[in-house]
Formats: sequence, C-alpha cells, structure tokens
Amino acid sequence: MTTGNREDYLLAILRLTDGGSAAKTTELASFMGVSPASVSEMLKILSKDGLVEHAKYRGVKLTEKGLTEARLTRKRHHVVERFFIEVLGLDHQSAHEEAHRIEHSISDEASVKMCNMLGNPPDCDCQCCITPCKSVSANGISINTLLSDMCEGEKGVISFLKSDDNSALRNLVSMGLAPGKIVTIDSKNKDTGVMIVNAEGTSVAIDDSLSTKVFVDALTS
Repeated sequence: MTTGNREDYLLAILRLTDGGSAAKTTELASFMGVSPASVSEMLKILSKDGLVEHAKYRGVKLTEKGLTEARLTRKRHHVVERFFIEVLGLDHQSAHEEAHRIEHSISDEASVKMCNMLGNPPDCDCQCCITPCKSVSANGISINTLLSDMCEGEKGVISFLKSDDNSALRNLVSMGLAPGKIVTIDSKNKDTGVMIVNAEGTSVAIDDSLSTKVFVDALTS
C-alpha cells in the first residue's frame, strides 16, 4: 500500500464523516469509485495501523491519529493549491490537480515554508500543523514587525509575506525577500518611503507599497 493510497482513504473518510457520523463501507466505495471488497481490505490495514475504527454494520470513523494524518494531508493540499494560484499564477483547476498529485509527497517542512510565503492564511486544519505559525495571535492581530516600521541598522528574519496582490508576492520573492531571509535596513528615506534593504548580501530598494507586505521577526544581535 502506497502512502498516497492510504492518505486518499483517510481524506475520503474525513470528508464523509466531518459531521461526526460513521461512514458505511458501501458509501466509501461509491465515493472513491472502488469495490466494497477493496474498501474492506484497506480498512483492515488502516485499523491495524490505528488510523480508523471499523465495525461491521456500524461503519468506519477516524481515530485521533487518523484524523490528524488526514487533516495534515488536507492542509498540505490547500497550501500547495494556493501557492500555485497566488504565486505561480495557475488557474484553479490546474492548481487543484497539481496539488492532488503533490500533497502525498511534499514534506510538512516544505508546505510550512510555502504557507509562510502566503502569509499563513487561516485554514480549518491549522490546528494540526506541525509548526504552528506566529503570523497572528489569538485575536487575529499580527505579532510580527512590519519591514516598513524598521529603522536604519535594525536586523531581522522575514517571517512571512502577506498581500491580496499576487504580483506583489512574486515581486518580493524575485527581489530575494522571502521567508527565512535575514534582512538589515541600510538606509531609510522617510520623505519618499523608500528604504535600502540588505538581504543576506544583496541590496534592494523597496518602497512602502511592498515593505508593508513583509513581516519580520526582529533580531537583537
């Protein structure tokens, strides 16, 4: 059994049981387009691995372990899909199909970095993320520093980018201002709003239209 095949079953069960009720074997077979016999065999494997609870005539539900794995997979899909749409400019259908192929193979670490680049958009499966982000506090207020608010000589690590303008995100990345980059403010012109930012050896000029879309964790040294 491949990881992708197992995760497809977990996702299908998650979709069918999100309301809390158990899914019937025949219902799951119809949803996935496979035979009831194939479903029964897979459920035996998933049950043995502690991912589902399955009882004859009572249907199947995810265990806490299975629920976490299913939500992590769904989270990866959502992140990859949004990345392809917002950063790469793919149409929704193409992005969805590509994300379905990649969701099983991309690492959680890589998907978290993609999510950071997107500004950590809220998702129903964020609670299962392996690396809870710091982009927003419990009341939804940013707890990072805007690049535009930093002063000359200050240094920090880009935490995430956030903008409704997809071209702005692509522009920032092309300038080398991506999450994880260490940046230092070399100079800042308060009259024009333009600052010179050193991003790990590369100096770029950036104005308020872009610097307000970059969120930074300040460094003390």
